[in-house]
Amino acid sequence: MAETLSHLQQQYLNESNAAINSQIQLQLYATYIYLSMAAFCNQDEVALRYFALFFLRQSQKWMSRTEMLFGLLTQRRGSLMLGRIADQDRQDWMDGLMAMECAFHLEKTLNQSLLQLHQLANSNGDISLCSFLKHHFVPQQVKIIKEMGGYLTNLRNMGAPKNRMAEYLFDKLTMADIIKES
Repeated sequence: MAETLSHLQQQYLNESNAAINSQIQLQLYATYIYLSMAAFCNQDEVALRYFALFFLRQSQKWMSRTEMLFGLLTQRRGSLMLGRIADQDRQDWMDGLMAMECAFHLEKTLNQSLLQLHQLANSNGDISLCSFLKHHFVPQQVKIIKEMGGYLTNLRNMGAPKNRMAEYLFDKLTMADIIKES
C-alpha cells in the first residue's frame, strides 16, 4: 500500500514538473516577445521611448519569474526540459496600440496557463506549488492585466490608432510617469 501511494505521489510530482517546464517555456517566449516589442518601439520611425522601456521591463520581469520557477523545479528535483522557443507571431507591429494589444493578450495567455498549473497542483494536492503560485504570480498577473486594459482603453479614448498624436502623448505623459514610478 505504501509503495502504491509513493508511486502515485511520484506520478503527480512528475506531472506537476512537466507542467512547470511548459510554463517556463511559455514565459521564455513572453520574454522574447517583450524584447521584440521594446526593439520595435525604440526604432527611430516609431519613437515610443517609454513604451519601449515598459516592454523591456516586462521582459525582465518574466525572465526573473522564469528563474524563480527554475529554482522551484530544482528544489523539487525536477529537470529542466528546454525546447525551441516558438517564433514570434508577428515580426513587427504597426504602432504602439497594436503592440500593447498583443502584450495584453500575451498576459492573458500567461495568466490562463498559470491558473491551469495552479488547478493541476490543487487537484494533485501539491500545496507548496499552489502557495508558490499564489504568492509569486497570481497577484502580479491580476495587476498587470488590469493596468494594460486601462492603457488600451485610454489609448482608444484618445483616438489611437487613427490619431498618431494620441500614442505620442500617451508615451510622453502616461508611460513616462509609469516608468518613473517603478
